[in-house]
Parts: sequence; structure tokens; C-alpha cells
Amino acid sequence: MNLNKCERCGCFFASKNSVCPNCESKDENEINKLKHFLSEADTTVTVDSLAFSTGVSLKNVNRFLKDKNLYTTLTNLGLDSQNDSNTNITFSL
Repeated sequence: MNLNKCERCGCFFASKNSVCPNCESKDENEINKLKHFLSEADTTVTVDSLAFSTGVSLKNVNRFLKDKNLYTTLTNLGLDSQNDSNTNITFSL
């Protein structure tokens, strides 16, 4: 195992994951909050408005969107990431 720095809180931990065990459940809760909000939304929303409406930080929303599967799920639920100037989504395939 490698020593990693948690992308969420900054602590060091030994694991393959990008977040520490303490932050994994926080990430899961925020991802579920994003999915729920988008499934209830009447129209498409931007990344900025999604972060504002759910209380999930823009940093974390953008971090979550780096995951290709989650990006696809959220855009299928109504996320419009194309019209957002602050979105910095990159995929490494």
C-alpha cells in the first residue's frame, strides 16, 4: 500500500483510495445528496448551482466529477456541465 494524502481533509493514510477512511462516508453522503437533488430537479442545473443548492463545496463537486462513471450518472440526471465556466473536468482514459 502507498502512503496517500486525502483529497478531502489532507491527512496522510495508507490505502489505494484517494480519500481517507474518515472521509469516505462523507463523500458517499455528498454524492447521494447530489444524486437526490438532480433526480428531483425540474430542469438541468449547472455545477455552480448544484453546489450552491446542495451545500456541497464546488471543490468536492468538481472532484467527484473526475470519476467518469459518476460524471455520466450526474449528467444523465440533469447536470449541465457544459455551460459552467468554473468546471474543470478532465478524464484520463
